[in-house]
Amino acid sequence: MNKIILLLLSYILMVFGISFIFLYMNLFSFGYTFKEYLEFICIKVECLSFFVGFLIFIILLYRK
Repeated sequence: MNKIILLLLSYILMVFGISFIFLYMNLFSFGYTFKEYLEFICIKVECLSFFVGFLIFIILLYRK
């Protein structure tokens, strides 16, 4: 039961984070370079939630 809840939490965090990453791709139309885009994503909490969710998912996959 605990594993299912963590799996759902990781899925929700990944979907939330990736949606903001895609939304922030509009910064390219304002003249941002790819490096500036990556720097911007690394400081935004809502984008970091994707990586946190992905980390939880990987831990759940390899945990016995």
